[in-house]
Amino acid sequence: MEFDLKKPHCYYFNEICKIPHGSGNEKALSDWIVAFAKERGLSFLQDEMWNVVIYKQATPGYETHPGVIIQAHMDMVCEKTPESGHHFETDPLDLYVDGTHLRARGTTLGGDDCMGVAYMLDILSDETLEHPYLECCFTVQEETGLFGARALKPAYFKARRLINLDGAGEYRTYTTLAGSRNLTIEKKITRSSAPGAAWRLRVEGLLGGRTGDDISKERANAGKLLARALYAFHVDGIAFRLVSLTSSNKKSGIPPEGEAVFVTEETAERLKEALDAVRAAVADEYEFSDAGIRFELEPYGVPTERQAVYAASAEESLELTELLYLLPYGVFGRFLQLEGLPYASANLGRIETTDDAVVIRYAARSPFESCMKEAEQTAGLLCERLNAEIVGKDDYYGYRYRADSPLRDTMERVFLEQYGRPLAHVAAHGGNECGAFAHMFPDMDIVTSGAIYAKHHTPEEYLDLESFDRSIRFLKTFLAAL
Repeated sequence: MEFDLKKPHCYYFNEICKIPHGSGNEKALSDWIVAFAKERGLSFLQDEMWNVVIYKQATPGYETHPGVIIQAHMDMVCEKTPESGHHFETDPLDLYVDGTHLRARGTTLGGDDCMGVAYMLDILSDETLEHPYLECCFTVQEETGLFGARALKPAYFKARRLINLDGAGEYRTYTTLAGSRNLTIEKKITRSSAPGAAWRLRVEGLLGGRTGDDISKERANAGKLLARALYAFHVDGIAFRLVSLTSSNKKSGIPPEGEAVFVTEETAERLKEALDAVRAAVADEYEFSDAGIRFELEPYGVPTERQAVYAASAEESLELTELLYLLPYGVFGRFLQLEGLPYASANLGRIETTDDAVVIRYAARSPFESCMKEAEQTAGLLCERLNAEIVGKDDYYGYRYRADSPLRDTMERVFLEQYGRPLAHVAAHGGNECGAFAHMFPDMDIVTSGAIYAKHHTPEEYLDLESFDRSIRFLKTFLAAL
């Protein structure tokens, strides 16, 4: 399969890949898109976040038809193989064709979502295409928290129909996506010299994953397992004082590893006996969903034998352990009509320890505001009782299925005519920028579309070139039918 630069969507995708555009580094691409609009005499808006909206008037005969917003994000996840010398801040991507797939050598490709950006540039430059009034919206910082879309203002838009191009599936459209309530919890600690031996407890080998895609797979969480082990020490009468507790995953997903450093006067034998009981129980419980879990307990060395270890008090250490042990984690409800899709979940994300505090990232996910509010209230009650505090809250919004969708009705009809098969309706526990538009305009009629790409956010990412060609033909036919 050839990546034919004579095809406008391929040409624009190739040009985009010459410009670094990782999340937070989109200004150069944003300015290039503005230059594109200026060259064609199209009106545009560029805001302080570097979001761009380009406006194109309806073609003759479509002046009275309702307008359409088309939207995609211009940032990409920047990941590379260990041996790659690529610099995402300065270097163009090195594209190559592998069979029917377009890839980038040693790095992510950014098909998520510059596929959609290329489609919009193709549509805006196509003077033969018949279409209603268009508002093409290019957003930034989607991959790090949908910050660009959340900064959009209602005044930017007149249209109340949205085609989001982050659908990644060609044969489907999303009808329900979750929002997320992201909390920052802080537990203050006061350090003092702690008698006894210092130990490091590590948990590793977990699969981890993304909260939208993987939390329904019942995977273990490193922070929760550390809290479980420490609470088991407490139940067995083992007193301890925490020096630090950490767990992490990129994008505050499900942490695959973590460690706790603590001081105790108990013997190694008692510690290992209590930990063995936890290890055996966890191995049984996660035999099928997370079989590689490992607990490691080892002495934690200090520079000299007589140097004191400064740790939180025993009371603070137990309060923190109980907070992490009790914070709800996992799936709390499922749509039985949608093959068990979660409708509410919560995740204990990154945990960091500073000199005077432990900072916890906690997130609830649901298309229902009520479910996210309940998770926040639960966390708040626990914090009140265990001397912690919610110090930050950051939301992005989901959207829910609407039975009355003229836009989706037209999409289904055009899809059936082009493909000879029904368009699939998909609900997912992940989120995208559709929720920001649904929050701004509750009456917004929303569909998603786009070509097939896979293994995104990894150096194995690819864009299916056959789907890339088919999907732009469908999108243009869809616009002409509006």
